[in-house]
Amino acid sequence: MEGYYRPTAAVISLDAMHDNVTAFRSRLVPGTRLLASVKANAYGHGAVWSARTAVAAGADYLGVAFLDEALQLRDAGLDTPVLVLGLTPAAAFEAARARGVTVTLYREDQLDAIERMSAAGPKLKAHIKIDSGMGRLGVLPGPAAERFLERALQLPQLAVEGMYTHYAKADEADKTYTAMQAERFGSVVDYVRRAQLPIGLIHAGNTAAGIDLPPHVGGMLRLGIGMYGLYPSGEVRRDEIALQPVMSLRTRLAHVKTLSAGEGISYGTRYVTEKTERIGTLPVGYADGYSRMLSGKAEVLVRGRRHPVVGSICMDQCMVRLEDGPAGDGPAWEPDEEVVLFGRQGDAELPVEELADRLGTINYEVTCMVAARVPRVYVRGGEIVDVVNPLLVR
Repeated sequence: MEGYYRPTAAVISLDAMHDNVTAFRSRLVPGTRLLASVKANAYGHGAVWSARTAVAAGADYLGVAFLDEALQLRDAGLDTPVLVLGLTPAAAFEAARARGVTVTLYREDQLDAIERMSAAGPKLKAHIKIDSGMGRLGVLPGPAAERFLERALQLPQLAVEGMYTHYAKADEADKTYTAMQAERFGSVVDYVRRAQLPIGLIHAGNTAAGIDLPPHVGGMLRLGIGMYGLYPSGEVRRDEIALQPVMSLRTRLAHVKTLSAGEGISYGTRYVTEKTERIGTLPVGYADGYSRMLSGKAEVLVRGRRHPVVGSICMDQCMVRLEDGPAGDGPAWEPDEEVVLFGRQGDAELPVEELADRLGTINYEVTCMVAARVPRVYVRGGEIVDVVNPLLVR
């Protein structure tokens, strides 16, 4: 195989990603900008290809968690505005300024550090974060936010491009808390307008707000999980927008054996065959992000049908029980048959949300868990356009 040798890969549909971004773009009020969040390696999908695809589909900004992620995009040739949504230490401000990366500010000592910077050369670009109820990062509304904004706008080293907040419960059916956050943030926005502060971009919307609460998006939608074809929760209004999952995790049977009753499978022999069974071994394990906590809980798709994972999932391998069809007359199971751990296989689908439910987590975490050693295979128009495998980078 070109670009990788173990037959385990995360297959990324660039067509689906493009369509998802376009679908959100088409819902926005004219003049509203769109930020594509490609932090955490684009939620496991690969930051560079995801960023390129989002920009081609109309994204105005890219969002990352920290400066290193922004510099990866710059090094890949992307000159789109990039907003660092998390902490940028003061020691990194010069690097951000030199590469035209926008940072998030919310602490007085950040302004102290900027004040000590030379005023010569380009300004450091920044957005001010307001904590309206997330309890994570941000200046609290009221006098603290007003003083912070006024001071930031007075610094000659700084270009304040925008101000934003983040909703904690926009993906829940009950929008009471989100309405409260919108009101709190609105009080700061009202102050900015009354004081005629020159802040051009004020934004609040995440994927959930973009689906359920378009009026609360503000001047820019920060599109995250929806870009990757997944909904932020089961409570958002899925009828509002149709999304296509972008990633599928695939491998192939490495070995097939027939075992009689009473044979133990994997470490601890937590599974013992009850009758004559066909056991398939897959070259994928918890070091690839296929969590050991799925042992005895997950299923996979082979030939468009579900087959249970049996025994403890190992670091690099796991086992499945290959079930016969209803008539028991299908062809013999053979090594190298395709196996889908999540995604589609023909007309069958094993959604990533199912794995998330069995792990007691959310779909975001499942795609983010897919390890770097798993190659990302990028597909467009049914053809492979690139394979990214960090293990074979030369």
